[in-house]
Amino acid sequence: MKSNTLLTKVAGAAVVALVVATTTLASPVDEHQYLGRNLNYWMSVIRDRNQDMISLAFEAIRWLGPEARAAVPDLTALIEAPFTPIRIGKDSQKVIASKLYEIEVRAGAIDALASIGESASPAALSLVRWALMPHVVVENIRNMDDQELFIELAIMDTEQRMRVAGAIPEFGRDASPVIAGLLISPDAEERKLGVAILSEHALPIASKLLSSPKCDERQLGFIILRDMDLVVAKIYLDWLQKTIVCDAN
Repeated sequence: MKSNTLLTKVAGAAVVALVVATTTLASPVDEHQYLGRNLNYWMSVIRDRNQDMISLAFEAIRWLGPEARAAVPDLTALIEAPFTPIRIGKDSQKVIASKLYEIEVRAGAIDALASIGESASPAALSLVRWALMPHVVVENIRNMDDQELFIELAIMDTEQRMRVAGAIPEFGRDASPVIAGLLISPDAEERKLGVAILSEHALPIASKLLSSPKCDERQLGFIILRDMDLVVAKIYLDWLQKTIVCDAN
């Protein structure tokens, strides 16, 4: 298990990356209303899961931006609500449609949290859990329709991860411990999500770790770089893998 020291070191490097990556916050609005309704109204729409108005509520929060910080707990609760994966070959079309709606609701909540910015950082772990949990399970591919459905849902599932990866940098430095936890994880899916969140800002972290006198840190630096293998030349990865050899002890 990785030490707390390593977690702290990676978190510190992630702070620097997030300070660079965080976009400028929207300017405060003079009037904290949208379409003549205040934030409390739009928050009640979200809490009540009003299907006719919830998209407009998300739009209101995106428009209000950081001034909608009070909506963070309600938006987080939406993301944390229980969700049962879509089961291809088992779920009826009606059940699938209902679950797709639940996914779209969470997508709206994620975008709203991103627009709030740094005040939404307490939601970072909830977003990570949502991104990594299974949204689609293949029970049985019975025909071409099931196969086409699987392809569409696989793309949708990937889009959910990309949405989370785009949102968390907007939370700023307070999200760095969550990202550090992903980067030092033994689970490849978690590490790759951490790399996706940081994007090119993962490179300085990998560079710092690769230059460390500690072998376990150099190994982690290599693993982070390897998880970027779509853009890192194989010849570099091969060389690093040969040169970073740690003692068994």
